[in-house]
Amino acid sequence: MQTASKRGRPQEADPRRIARIALRLFVRKGFDRVTVGEIAEAASVSRRTLFRLFPSKSELVWDGLDEVRDVVRQRAASLAGVGLGVGEVLREFAEPFLRRLDAPAAAETARQRLRLLAAAPALFNHPPLREIEAVIATTLAGSASPGDTPPPLVARSLVAATFAALIWWAEHGEGMTALEATRAAFRALAGADQGASSTAATSPKPLA
Repeated sequence: MQTASKRGRPQEADPRRIARIALRLFVRKGFDRVTVGEIAEAASVSRRTLFRLFPSKSELVWDGLDEVRDVVRQRAASLAGVGLGVGEVLREFAEPFLRRLDAPAAAETARQRLRLLAAAPALFNHPPLREIEAVIATTLAGSASPGDTPPPLVARSLVAATFAALIWWAEHGEGMTALEATRAAFRALAGADQGASSTAATSPKPLA
């Protein structure tokens, strides 16, 4: 025999559950076609509760990014004064999160989110993502010399290249992990850069 539920304050809504439900709706109908009301109804929460937890629809796609930003800040603080190259930035800031996607369930959820991002590029204009870029830029600035590429440009390029690799992985990377795809992309870019430098060094100078 079932016991009657206890009366009192309603159970707190689970943000992770709501984000998963919203993601399923976005995948099925498209991000722009899903309304906040539909999400609230599917998650059995009020619109007020939904807006309290997720002030905008994009927050539902980026669920968990605030935590990533906070960890990146903590990691950057521990690396203050340490000169980091591009490879070290990937290892220190991205790899710990990419390793989590080795789990099949986490990988499938990540693939769905990345496909949404590819279909709606405006979602990349997300404040916590820009904050992560700023933290990386500040970390790179500690080892930059006059005349070097501006750290904000390097940070923006690193984040963009990482997401480009991850979106490729989401669309075509069966048999690879997110970390393997990202590492492969950065190795290729590093090789292309070295090849370009070598070609420039050996090319004949133009006649005066």
